[in-house]
Amino acid sequence: MARLNLDSAIPILESVYSPVHRRTARDPVCMLRFMLLMALFKVSSITHWVKQVRSIPFLAILAGFAPDDIPGVGTCYDFMRRIINGPYQKPCPHITRRTKFNDGKHKRNIKSEQKSKKGRTHEGCVPIDDQNPHQSQSETLIQKLLPQADQPRVNDFQKILDDLLIQTALKPSIEDGLISDLKNLTVSGDGSILASAASPHGKPTCSCRSKGTHPEGVYDCQHARLYSSPTATWCYDAYRACFVFGDRYYHLVTHQNGHDFPLMTIMPGGNESDYTLSLKTFDRFLKATRENNLEMRINIFCGDGHHDSYAHYDYFAAKQVIPVIPLAQKSKTPYPHLPENQTGSCSDSPTRLDTDGTPLCPAGLRMRHHYYNKRKKTHVYCCPVKRSTHRDGKYLLVTHLDECPQKQDCTPQSALGPLVYIKSETDRRLYPPILRESRQFKQLMKQRTATERCNYLNDTYHLDRSSRNADYGLIRLTLANIIEHAVIRYQETLKRSSEPEALKQTLGESAPALLKLLKAV
Repeated sequence: MARLNLDSAIPILESVYSPVHRRTARDPVCMLRFMLLMALFKVSSITHWVKQVRSIPFLAILAGFAPDDIPGVGTCYDFMRRIINGPYQKPCPHITRRTKFNDGKHKRNIKSEQKSKKGRTHEGCVPIDDQNPHQSQSETLIQKLLPQADQPRVNDFQKILDDLLIQTALKPSIEDGLISDLKNLTVSGDGSILASAASPHGKPTCSCRSKGTHPEGVYDCQHARLYSSPTATWCYDAYRACFVFGDRYYHLVTHQNGHDFPLMTIMPGGNESDYTLSLKTFDRFLKATRENNLEMRINIFCGDGHHDSYAHYDYFAAKQVIPVIPLAQKSKTPYPHLPENQTGSCSDSPTRLDTDGTPLCPAGLRMRHHYYNKRKKTHVYCCPVKRSTHRDGKYLLVTHLDECPQKQDCTPQSALGPLVYIKSETDRRLYPPILRESRQFKQLMKQRTATERCNYLNDTYHLDRSSRNADYGLIRLTLANIIEHAVIRYQETLKRSSEPEALKQTLGESAPALLKLLKAV
């Protein structure tokens, strides 16, 4: 923390303060360092953290405050409210601040929200009533994202957190050489749930609980209730196999040099699906890197079965990104035949396909993937019983007729035939550039576990049930991401020098500032 340079955060944080200072405000950089220290010590309660700092004066000095002038609990919440409200605007009756919407009680009917799947409309989402009934939400979303790819991000709360993560965490990691090969990045994405501290039961607004008011004395009525969270709802957590009352977030992670680096996290609130959250996060990250002058080129995206949709393949094809996504089990549908004009097969009859799109030979066996032609974007499948081998230092093609149900060679005039040519444009989902059965696909899928490890690290910060609404929770997640970058840089420093040497160097660099602060005290 003593070597964490937060100078790049000064212009970002100053934008949320009034340019006219009527009274002396706390230094925003010191407040940011104060909150980062709380995340580093994995303290979830601001009240407990303030008490801990007051009992250990050295923590106050690390944050940049005098031991007898430590910010209180209300000051910490005011600092987060400034970030949530975005860039400073003069008070106006026509402008409703974001914190005013979050605070207080909210009249909601969660059961009706879940049944109708309407609930609260998130920023960037298309209302269900305005959608094309013949398109999914993700397909409607990419029709909105692709034309707006060159437009800048809205200068709001999410942009402030994105820039803080990039300037104070991502750029230093790149400058230290921990994130290399920026022109050929492999990025993974996954969603998880942050449990809310708000009560999932709410406060009744009706008198159905009064005796005799509701028929048969049933208390579980269908009336709206008052909740302290405007967005939290019941979300199914597949990892824990249970329902959690909270908000779903999505993050992008890259794995390099044995470390997992968080790149971006968004949490609009509610139980929005990964099908749309993934596209929003990826599109936002491309804009954020461009606006922060980071020359990064994502080549491969890894995701789980929740990303298996035609909209994702169309979007990544437009962005020239190779998707590495497994075929979702529940979405496997049989494809009995594929017409000749779509496959380019050497046979005159239609080609039969397996449930995952793999062509079947005339004998009914799954054909072997021979290679992928990048120039023509075409997959070539060959006979499954004709395979290459090495004998006496020579490359030979051997036909194993005993493995063929018909016990004969269908195309003796061809060394590899019968051949089937399938273009990726035929079905990008079934025929991605990297075939799912290939060794390269399996190796790349191992990098997707980086998101699972980041989910586990987020759990170690005890962020569940630490906030009543999604905005405060997103700030906590962003602070945890910044700390993860700082911890990785510290671990790499210890590889070049011992811990006492690193401590001596750090104290030597920060000694003048510490002495100046101690003299002031």
